[in-house]
Amino acid sequence: MAATDQPQVLLLGRCAELVPGLARQGHEPRCLKHRDELLSVAKKVQARVCVVADDAVEPGGIEELFGLLRREMPFTPSVLWLPDGSARTVRDAMAAGARDVVLSPSPDEVTARVQQIIKEQKLLPHLHRFDKKAHDTWRFEGMVSRSQRMWDLFETCVRTAQTNATVLILGETGTGKELIARAIHRRSKRTGRFVALNCGAVPESLIDSELFGHARGAFTGAAADKPGLFRHADGGTLFLDEIGAVPLAVQYRLLRSLQENAIRPVGVDEEIPVDARVIAATSSPLDEAVQAGTFREDLLYRLDVIRIVVPPLRERPEDIILLFEYFCNKLARQYRLERPDLTAGFLDALQGFEWPGNVRQLENYVERLMLTHTNERLTGADFDRLIRPFAGRDPAPTARASGAAPEVDTTRPLPDAVALATARVERAYIETCLRENNGRMGQAARQAGVSRRTLLRKIKQYGIDRQALRERQGP
Repeated sequence: MAATDQPQVLLLGRCAELVPGLARQGHEPRCLKHRDELLSVAKKVQARVCVVADDAVEPGGIEELFGLLRREMPFTPSVLWLPDGSARTVRDAMAAGARDVVLSPSPDEVTARVQQIIKEQKLLPHLHRFDKKAHDTWRFEGMVSRSQRMWDLFETCVRTAQTNATVLILGETGTGKELIARAIHRRSKRTGRFVALNCGAVPESLIDSELFGHARGAFTGAAADKPGLFRHADGGTLFLDEIGAVPLAVQYRLLRSLQENAIRPVGVDEEIPVDARVIAATSSPLDEAVQAGTFREDLLYRLDVIRIVVPPLRERPEDIILLFEYFCNKLARQYRLERPDLTAGFLDALQGFEWPGNVRQLENYVERLMLTHTNERLTGADFDRLIRPFAGRDPAPTARASGAAPEVDTTRPLPDAVALATARVERAYIETCLRENNGRMGQAARQAGVSRRTLLRKIKQYGIDRQALRERQGP
């Protein structure tokens, strides 16, 4: 399925009348008839919410269906739509893992609830934490992502790895171009090594020798033979980062090497056969370099057999929290530190920042955060203060800092809206306490400042699955 910036909403059962309202709200609804079809689609798209109509639930099958959805789609909240239903049905659905139940024949109430859940996803940190199973599901060759664009890219890597074609990877600095190149190499059948060179970091006078090697005495200072990186990568992959920095004089020799599968070291008369697959990368447009006369057009065509474009982090915001959590967990283990306590305002600011340095900038920021603010409570104002050394400019004020009001449901009477909001916050608070204490009742009760009996009563009231929370500990 093509990538999209619109939130995906999966609809199971007779939900066709929800489509117009969801589309008007900027979502992309998908109507599905069977649960197997739903699960198949869920593996290919990053769904924000799943709405299940009553006709999709077999008699007595609520627990089975929502238990399945919770296992297979642990980070996609599910909503049961019951135009007619009993309190028992509601309790069964909530206990089985449904995020909410809408007891109304009105499609508008369902779409309003979907909209509210999607907004809450941006603010509640526990919705974004991932367990080892989900982490493995979202991981590809050392990279983690929930973005459909990235998984389309990973699929391209798998297909590309089965060929020997040259590859050109385009992307801003910090997006992970070398990781993509390494993934292609690891997925290929090439038995040689992966050799990387940043062409922009090598002086122009030495890059010819670095790539192709030289013979002893070929020039002043050449005291011994040097094989060069092409021969080091023989049978494997040669990754040339910032390929646009290669001087014009060397570009012709590089082009000939790609065409003939052979190199001629400096000071050697004969060509030496070499089998090195070349993957090139650049963060600057090569088309403009061709027009400016600083890059050979024929070399661009030879490199650009398969083109892979890595999207910047700002174009896949669903990955920001995921990567933040991943780096926090990794660094907490590495440095043996406690993670800071993050407020909704901090997470809102985290997702709202553009990250011009992309994933590399985010990782550096998390490392600084873990080392300087371990086990502290951080707000949106703290994010703004801590990001300045990494931003080069003042970040835009967050919604909280600008005085924006929290989301409220004005379609209900005030007492009902307050009671509903209180129940949601209470359930989220209890789930977070249980998760942070690995499901241990006594520790969670002490953290929440209530008795064990009160906590147990609340767990039963909201149908919270302690075992599931215990299993959702991070890697």
